[in-house]
Amino acid sequence: MPVFGQELSKKEWFPIERSSRGFRTHFVYKRQVLENPLALQIPLMEMQDPEINREFLTYKRQQNHIKWISSGTLALSLYSLLKKDAVSDGFYWSVVGASALANVYFGSVSMRHFNRALNRYNALGNEQKAKISLQISTNGQDPAVGIAMKYPF
Repeated sequence: MPVFGQELSKKEWFPIERSSRGFRTHFVYKRQVLENPLALQIPLMEMQDPEINREFLTYKRQQNHIKWISSGTLALSLYSLLKKDAVSDGFYWSVVGASALANVYFGSVSMRHFNRALNRYNALGNEQKAKISLQISTNGQDPAVGIAMKYPF
């Protein structure tokens, strides 16, 4: 029931499509090409689904882990560049290798969480649309043809 001119309206849903060009993945939302998955935070969070929110926030937290690990490695590299004898070669390369492995791990796991959030978003959005389908069923001897319409109220 609208109060003081406010009207209850359904928010229009736009699908998020994924396209790959070479080794890069791009996302298309509202006819805009987005290169960074973090740019999809607003449409994903506006769906107000707890599973989407949890998966996307896990993705975002793990991306922050990657930034912190990379900045720590950069700081060690700069320190070893300025004071060449202070850091041994073995320690330097073990830290760089471990941070590379950690970044690959967090990157793959975080993209898995993002893909779950994106798939759930598109699945929920498809459920909100009206669907018309042609159904053919055979019950024993008599075949039947019908048109079914599913509309969310």
